Amino acid sequence: MKQWMVYVGILTSCLLLATSCHFEMNRKTAYVEKVIDGDTIHLTEPVMGTKKVRLVSVDAPETNYQGQAQHPWGEKAKNFLMDLLPAGTRIDLEWDQEAKDRYGRLLAHVWKGDTDVNKELIRHGHAVTYYIDPNMKYFEEYQSAYLRSKREGKGMWNPDQPISALPFEFRDQVSGQVQDKYVGNYDTRQYVPPDQYKSIPIEKRIFFLKEEDAKKAGYKKMDS
Repeated sequence: MKQWMVYVGILTSCLLLATSCHFEMNRKTAYVEKVIDGDTIHLTEPVMGTKKVRLVSVDAPETNYQGQAQHPWGEKAKNFLMDLLPAGTRIDLEWDQEAKDRYGRLLAHVWKGDTDVNKELIRHGHAVTYYIDPNMKYFEEYQSAYLRSKREGKGMWNPDQPISALPFEFRDQVSGQVQDKYVGNYDTRQYVPPDQYKSIPIEKRIFFLKEEDAKKAGYKKMDS
């Protein structure tokens, strides 16, 4: 019996150590150099080879996309983030399955103490959820924050001054880009072609870069 208890104790310790190591491998302390816009910051020192951090799974209104902006929501989002993360602020960066985007930016959940900065942007209506497979951390938590923010009419959801296009829609409009990501429904585990993305509610949306990615994640094509 004693030997069994010793074995269980050792196994538990190993599991806790492995979990701790994994957590540390996906988290790094850094310091803010400056805020670029509502969902992008620069660090004083590189982390994983870059100073540029794109807050993952959120999308803030644009302040300067090919010379055009989503006024006044973009400026409000940037100012909110600047107030929350002034230069020199110590933060923790937490990344998910894919740590960088195609531009080489670190994709991270930004923590200021116990405050999830990404979630704060959503809570105050300064960003909308924007989940791209395979980075799925905090999906239900962020979507709940979005629904509450919209229900309370905060930020870009203010009924007296609602935003006319989501940030990704605005970028498509400015660039002339046609939406090219497949979109899955988190609840039903079904996906639709890019041109049908509006059929999936924002709080259920998961974007896939390729159709094969949706299938690999266990999603089935929705019947027309």
